[in-house]
Amino acid sequence: MRERTQHSWRDDEGFGLVEAVVALFVLAILSVALLPLLIQALQISAENTTRATATQLVNQQMELVQAAGPACSDVTTSVLAVTERTDPRGVTIRVQTTFGTCPVAAGTMSVRAIATRLDTGAELVRADTLVFVVP
Repeated sequence: MRERTQHSWRDDEGFGLVEAVVALFVLAILSVALLPLLIQALQISAENTTRATATQLVNQQMELVQAAGPACSDVTTSVLAVTERTDPRGVTIRVQTTFGTCPVAAGTMSVRAIATRLDTGAELVRADTLVFVVP
């Protein structure tokens, strides 16, 4: 009787087909549960790519304004009022730059750059700065 018990025990060693199917089923359930998280992460990554491009474009506009000469007319003509660029995903971004009024004497002038998506009209980035100018 002892030999029969030990012999039966040796036949049950290792994984059987049923255990492997159950393990694959559990893995499939976990994969399906994590799928929405993966999709959301991809969408956020795509949005961040567009936002990073818009931020870079606004920063370039601000650098051009700050590098312009001290004359108010030099600052206002240093950049185009409206520029459009396309990011790596194919989204067109419009950067609109507006200037405050030139001071009568030496002083500061406000400059604002706003980047928006053309397809949705959503504002992506906004930046404001003051530039020292002379009339």
